[in-house]
Amino acid sequence: MNTALRFAKQSLDLAIEIESPILQAEALEEVSHIERNLGNNHLSFQASLKALQIYESLNMVKRQAASYSQLANNYMSDENYDLAIQYLKKAKNIYADSDNIQNHVLTILNLGEAYRLAQHLDSAATAFQQTLQLNKTLNNDIVQGYSQGNLGMVYNTQNKLELAEENLNDAITILAPMGDDYSTSVYLAELGTVYNKEGKHKLAEAKFLEAHSMAKQAGLKEQIRDFSAFLTSFYEEQKQYRKALEYQKQFQVYQDSLVNKENVQKIEQVKASYEIDKRESEIDLLNITNTNQKYWVTSLAIGVSLLLLFAYLLYRGNKKVKVANASLFKREQEKALLLRELNHRIKNNLQMISSLLNLQSHELTGHPAKEAIVAGKHRVEALSLVHRKLYQEDLDTRILLKDYVEELVLGLFHGYDAPFEPDFKIDDISANLDTAVPLALVINEIIINALKYAYNNIHKPKLKIVMAQEKEYLNIEIIDNGIGFNTNEAEKNNSFGIKLIYSLIEQLEGTIKKLDSKHGAHWKMTIKIA
Repeated sequence: MNTALRFAKQSLDLAIEIESPILQAEALEEVSHIERNLGNNHLSFQASLKALQIYESLNMVKRQAASYSQLANNYMSDENYDLAIQYLKKAKNIYADSDNIQNHVLTILNLGEAYRLAQHLDSAATAFQQTLQLNKTLNNDIVQGYSQGNLGMVYNTQNKLELAEENLNDAITILAPMGDDYSTSVYLAELGTVYNKEGKHKLAEAKFLEAHSMAKQAGLKEQIRDFSAFLTSFYEEQKQYRKALEYQKQFQVYQDSLVNKENVQKIEQVKASYEIDKRESEIDLLNITNTNQKYWVTSLAIGVSLLLLFAYLLYRGNKKVKVANASLFKREQEKALLLRELNHRIKNNLQMISSLLNLQSHELTGHPAKEAIVAGKHRVEALSLVHRKLYQEDLDTRILLKDYVEELVLGLFHGYDAPFEPDFKIDDISANLDTAVPLALVINEIIINALKYAYNNIHKPKLKIVMAQEKEYLNIEIIDNGIGFNTNEAEKNNSFGIKLIYSLIEQLEGTIKKLDSKHGAHWKMTIKIA
């Protein structure tokens, strides 16, 4: 078989060399047939499909039908009956328009068998009845025998036992004299199952034994195995366990033999594939070597030219990148300088406003508006502190909250002459200007409120500020042990500070709540950190 495959592939190579598409397709059909016999179904598929493509390109319709039938046989070998049916239908339609009645009938016969194996029993019966009708013109005994035998098997599955018995007997009568032991033995065993269903156990046993004997004489191992299984089941039903055991042993012997045969076939397939691949690899290697020698000089010249071109383009690209980087660096420096100068000027302006408010507060000693002026001064100083930090620490837009908050709070403690030191627990966190400024004002309001009102008659005053980052959120807690703070009363009194706090927290897309505490106030805020 391997020799045949080698010759078929040589024929294909010659057909390609002389540029004959028809000979190529015929060689591919032969390759497909041999590969299928070797069990290499995927290679058989490839060859059949290539042949079909050639026939389609040449508009050779009848040859296309043969390729469809070959593909269908491959799919039936793989038990992919639905695809087999599709290709057989295509072949059938082509043969129906041709004058080749025999191929038309045989294709319908194969289509009926595909339907039967796919359990489309009504379609199978229709196909076999059609072949019997067409065979009245063809008068072919093989077609007649196979059609009636397969139709009998369909009727048996449908439990139409009288029709099954009639057709199977007719098929056996036709095929037995022709020496077709395979089909005859299969139909005999099927007839045995019909008799068994009808309760004719003696006749069933006789047909099973006749089928088994015929398969044994013809050396049909698969059928011996299958018929032994039939007899085992039959004798178990009849409670003849000795005979059932005898045929069970035969079944096992032939089952093991067939498994070993399949394993040997697989090993041979692998060996054959290896040898073929090895030869093809050697041929491919020689072709590659010749091609490489032929184009080596040209490829080298092209490669050198491309390398030089690439080097030139790389040089120009690097030069442009350096110029662009230098320009970008210069712009960034200018931008940083302008931003630093802007922070400096804003800081100076805010400091001037703070000084004016401070002077104004001195002029309003004893006046009710003094407290509002002082509060405004502290708010301005909180803003000024942000820009001073950015300017002094040479920062652009981000500020370290730990240093900033500590300096802000300590400044307030100093301004209100607080007799104790605050407790800080702040992580190393940075924030941009849009976050730092509103946050500073919120902390400013809460701390001022605590320093002004919380510690009357408190023996050991305390104030603690906690700031910790959790993913993209910043948690802030401000806790004192003062006399407590009632937000409802503050809102009723229309407190600007409370309104400012809630407005700024909302601006920061955060939340604020005052937790219940027996001693003092406990503020907890959560804001998005950017």
